[in-house]
Amino acid sequence: MYQLKDLLLLAVQEGAEELLLDPDQPPRMRLHGKVRVLDGPLLTSDQISELLRSIALDEQCRELELCGDARFRYVAKHVGQFNVHAQTPEGRLHVKIKYLGPS
Repeated sequence: MYQLKDLLLLAVQEGAEELLLDPDQPPRMRLHGKVRVLDGPLLTSDQISELLRSIALDEQCRELELCGDARFRYVAKHVGQFNVHAQTPEGRLHVKIKYLGPS
């Protein structure tokens, strides 16, 4: 199973602008405008939800459940700052995490 902090660290180390988590696909990174697929198993909506809950506050999770959309900033100690955008179109969770720079 993936750990979100490890994925974020890898994205920063690789110079990615964004980490993309979508159901039925492995994690992906946007590097210089191109999407790079990471080696590993496909993610389920439940796994993406677990990854998101590892960094989101209860309030942010409630917003996602009620509105189908949540945006927040996340700071990973010794990794960096990120904008997180989670959506549930058609009941399936999709997450984009954009790197903003060092924390």
